[in-house]
Amino acid sequence: MNDRINVRTTSSNSAVSDDIELKKTTTTRLIFRPEIVNNNKNPEASVRGCFIFQKKGKNASWEDYKELELSKLKATEWIKLELNSEAMLTLTNEIQKCYAVHEKYGVMYGEYHLFKNNPDIDRLIEIFESNTSLFTQLMEDDKSEVLEKALAWIVTNDNPDKIIDRLKNLQEKDLDQLNTLVGLANLKKILSVWEGNKCNNTSEKFWQDVLKENSWILSQIFSNPTVLINDEAYVGGKTINNDSGKLVDFLYANPFSKDAVLIEIKTPSTPLITPKEYRTGVYSVHKDLTGAVTQVLTYKTSLQREYQTIDYNNYKQGIKTDFDIIHPCCVVIAGRFDTLTDTTHRHSFELYRKELKNVTVITFDELFEKVKSLIQLLEG
Repeated sequence: MNDRINVRTTSSNSAVSDDIELKKTTTTRLIFRPEIVNNNKNPEASVRGCFIFQKKGKNASWEDYKELELSKLKATEWIKLELNSEAMLTLTNEIQKCYAVHEKYGVMYGEYHLFKNNPDIDRLIEIFESNTSLFTQLMEDDKSEVLEKALAWIVTNDNPDKIIDRLKNLQEKDLDQLNTLVGLANLKKILSVWEGNKCNNTSEKFWQDVLKENSWILSQIFSNPTVLINDEAYVGGKTINNDSGKLVDFLYANPFSKDAVLIEIKTPSTPLITPKEYRTGVYSVHKDLTGAVTQVLTYKTSLQREYQTIDYNNYKQGIKTDFDIIHPCCVVIAGRFDTLTDTTHRHSFELYRKELKNVTVITFDELFEKVKSLIQLLEG
């Protein structure tokens, strides 16, 4: 078996792993295709999958064999799928690795590669765990070869200690330049995620995860500094039965005044205005946007009403409440400005959001335009 396990997300709560080969001839094989999932009802049941027969295609690649559909079996027909002891052992061992992946990493978006049963690799991962974005960048195809050659040169050199001492004594300006290059690579990666998903990804969870893992993007909205307090933060609203609690997508705060900032995330596909003209030259704001505005204002009201209770409960648990409710700011991130196809659309949307007293509405493309500006600034 390969020392590497490859994982690719198929949704915000599922990811497929490497096919597990159980039987093989020169022209056919039987595989099990595992899928790692977030199972809210039973978190330990985190792997599912299916058995698939494959045959070798014209270009020598394996293709799923689709001629037999189990749903079309008659009452008198049946299928027997037998695994010998070696195949069963292989299946059991490989499935356990999928469980281990979910236990440590959950379901992360994108495509990533992990390593199996190698203490040296585990130690290397531990070194980089404090800066996962740096590790990901170094392992990209256009950089990994350079990294591999550099490490090989260091360890095979006649005097590696001297090289390491030189690296330790890098001038501050050299370190600054290295930090800039790494930061620039991260910015470009986030921008590529945006460009690849902005038109067709309608999953709120996906966009919440992207902004959670890159929370600094949200801080670009404000002129004053802000820090992330929590994502999916409880802001009150539970009934006597301990249900119906309100969870805002992101809770930020000014690090100086501690005043709270509530951010509600929708998707780039959220419509901003209705397609039908309300009056000549006037378009109504879409109900999805007004609903999001009302939602975040409801969260603000709930937080203000129940702040003392939340603060007291934190105190009893020995937790310091890192935010205050002096005059909380509310933000809704939804839609794309470039979908407003003509001047009257843009005017109607702009008039609406500029007249909102207590809520800032910003579109996804406006938010990621700030990322583009940072890239341009770093590239100088």
